[in-house]
Amino acid sequence: MFGEGNQTYQNVVELVQAWRPSQDYGHESKFQKELAGFLDEELNQQSGGIMNEMVGGNGGDNHVVSRERGNARGDIVIDDTVGIEMKRHFSNGQKRKLRGQLEDYADNYPYVIALTCGVDDIDGWREVENKFAQGRGMGMNQTQFTFTIKRRENFGKEHDFGGGNGFSGGIPGI
Repeated sequence: MFGEGNQTYQNVVELVQAWRPSQDYGHESKFQKELAGFLDEELNQQSGGIMNEMVGGNGGDNHVVSRERGNARGDIVIDDTVGIEMKRHFSNGQKRKLRGQLEDYADNYPYVIALTCGVDDIDGWREVENKFAQGRGMGMNQTQFTFTIKRRENFGKEHDFGGGNGFSGGIPGI
């Protein structure tokens, strides 16, 4: 199970990094809905999707992609294993709340992705990222965290599936 969850987590991280919002929505829930739909389609489509072909999968998986699920009420949750906390235009006023939410996620999911669609306080975002960089917990119960920023100037552009690993140096997602 641990290995399967890790593979799902890696696939979800790749997809989140590839995803570009279609527009700058006025509310976080619209970003959540769009990302959840994208993840559901890419993780589950019969052809296997672009990401599945890139990692050698054979398609047709049955991943449960839900919104506001579980004890931590994850914004988006995949297979009760990967929790995604999303922010819209992350600002200094959201920093304390995000830290608390990520602590709660760590108690409920082995894998957590913090995602902001637009960032107004990059220093605050980096502070939270640094706090969680080493994960939470011990041994097999340690929660892994990934932090991703979606830059506003990329909203409305094609999804960026890149060259396979989703990383182009620096902060993933930039």
